[in-house]
Amino acid sequence: MHNLKIWNYLSIPWLVFTLTFFVIFFLLAFLVEVDSSYLSRNYLNKLFLNTIILSFGSAILSAIIAVPLAILVTFYKFPGHKFFSWSLSLSIAFPAYVYAFIYVGIFEYASPVSEYLRNFNIALPQIKNIYGASLIMAMALFPYIFLLTKAHLGSVGIKVFKAAKSLGDTNITAIRKVIIPSLWPTIIAGMALVVFETIADFGGVSTLRVDTFTVGIYDAWFGYQSYFSATRLAGLLLLFVFLIMFLAKYFGEKSVHLASKTAETFERIETTPIVKIGMLIFCSLIFIIVFCIPTTQLIVWNLADSNLNLISNLQLLINSLIVGLLASVITVFFAIALALSYKHSNILKSSILISSSGYAIPGSVISAGLLVGIDYIFDTSITFYGILGLLMCLSLRFMTPAFNYISASLSNISKSAEHALTTLPRDSFKAFKLFYLPQMKPAIFLSLMLVFIESIKEQPATLLLRPIGFDTLSTKIYNFTSEGQWEMAAVPSLFLVSISLIFVYLINKNIDLNRDK
Repeated sequence: MHNLKIWNYLSIPWLVFTLTFFVIFFLLAFLVEVDSSYLSRNYLNKLFLNTIILSFGSAILSAIIAVPLAILVTFYKFPGHKFFSWSLSLSIAFPAYVYAFIYVGIFEYASPVSEYLRNFNIALPQIKNIYGASLIMAMALFPYIFLLTKAHLGSVGIKVFKAAKSLGDTNITAIRKVIIPSLWPTIIAGMALVVFETIADFGGVSTLRVDTFTVGIYDAWFGYQSYFSATRLAGLLLLFVFLIMFLAKYFGEKSVHLASKTAETFERIETTPIVKIGMLIFCSLIFIIVFCIPTTQLIVWNLADSNLNLISNLQLLINSLIVGLLASVITVFFAIALALSYKHSNILKSSILISSSGYAIPGSVISAGLLVGIDYIFDTSITFYGILGLLMCLSLRFMTPAFNYISASLSNISKSAEHALTTLPRDSFKAFKLFYLPQMKPAIFLSLMLVFIESIKEQPATLLLRPIGFDTLSTKIYNFTSEGQWEMAAVPSLFLVSISLIFVYLINKNIDLNRDK
């Protein structure tokens, strides 16, 4: 369509940047000689094993928490089911690294909780290990699976459920035989997101003393000044990410035939009062553990911090807001160009898909590639250009959700309406303003919110790519937690969580408004 042709040209800078990045990154990661004494086989095996155990352990535990909760709040009627339907997703406002230092502070030997329980000869378990890390990561990341599962359950109708019941199945048996099998593609997709988020985390695993690839990349870069070793680790991690993407796609598609959908509304299942109380207690317990306790602990530490410097923390807040705002605007602009180009041009489709697949790539991997690539080509550090490198990394990493949401909104436009548009004058921007933009507005708003919140939470990329002297809330949290200063880390953490909660509310409100239309 001639009205979309201009967007092909607008998307070219992004395509050139991303494709060049991937080519140079792989060449430098695997063709340049590295320090073999540092990247020993034993060290690589340790990083690989820890990364696998932690990522898959977190994903499995997240699914165990999320799927029953999604089924309860969607299918069953019990006190508080409407409240828990949205409140159980609030823990997504907590970055995993904030969760990590909160629970390390609670479980450490000298904490008030530990001291109190020792009066009753009760000792809290040690959580600074891979098993404790898996549980904490699951607590922080299970909302990814919870939200996806809940959304899918909304499309699973009562006809299939009644069909199973007509064969003599009980409610529980029908859910086990019909509903849960239909969820497998969604569960696998959610688990893949948890795996990617776990792999990308740096502050949380370093606080919990688990050496993963992300920790190895950071140590190689700052600890040993072995830049190409860090790039080699980043390349190996990227290959591992591609393997996870392939497995998720293979097993997810393999299970699609199990799904059954209907347009009917699902009527909530009535149960006995005792069962309802049990459901209420279960949901309340999870909500208290994943939201109330961390929030309360942050507030207590904030009140206990006598060295609260409001001005310095406001500067951190402003820096985070600047990064989030610029990254979200840049990302969404190119996401719009890519989505419209994808709709118009068959030639660019493959390149667009590759250039918009960055969400699964950890920020540490992209950062290492940008740092080494720019230094190798231009003999200068990308950090000399201010936050440009950080913005490039964030846009590349979070392009995926923005592109997917905007592309999905364009798919709702009918073919007949687009054909009618071709009869109008060749004014691409006028056609965009009057025809495409109204269809895309909800998706653009949602994309801006998501990219903003993810950008201000991003820690490893910000640590690696920030200019000297430029701190954000996430980097200051790492500075404090790396020294075990939990109370001082609580101040920027509460700022970060508060902003995230506001945007989580706006996202949920936007989704509800568009659902009611």
